[in-house]
Amino acid sequence: MSQRHSVRSLRGAWSSLPVPKLAELEGDLEAGFVRPLTRVAPLGLGLIGLPRWFGKRLTADDDRLRGINLVRARGTDGLHERLPMTGERSTSLIDGLPAVAITYSADAPRPWRWVRDEVRRLPDGTYVGMTIVDLPGVRRLGGLPFLLTATRT
Repeated sequence: MSQRHSVRSLRGAWSSLPVPKLAELEGDLEAGFVRPLTRVAPLGLGLIGLPRWFGKRLTADDDRLRGINLVRARGTDGLHERLPMTGERSTSLIDGLPAVAITYSADAPRPWRWVRDEVRRLPDGTYVGMTIVDLPGVRRLGGLPFLLTATRT
């Protein structure tokens, strides 16, 4: 999944990608990282509270998403839920165009209270997330991309 995409290619395509309907994002979405983040991103997430991050579990509810991050259970095929989130259609902090914005509560552990994942859809149905740290000075660095793919159950 991540082999044909890179940070550069996804940042370049970001403004041209359509916004998914919230209902499209419902279910378990498996995450993948793109070059050159394939090794460093999982390690970084482990340091800030999401070791062995698998992806997101989302439920659509009218004009909002409710969700939780999923992490792989150590030594099993199981998943554990960590760090709840909410989402809605919003204006992208990256380019000012519509996106689905997923955020964490103001009392979430640091740095999650400042993290915002924006989501759009690639032509093949894969979702692109752009992680933004919504703090002055850091926000202007833009988003770090990751991919989300619906899991088959």
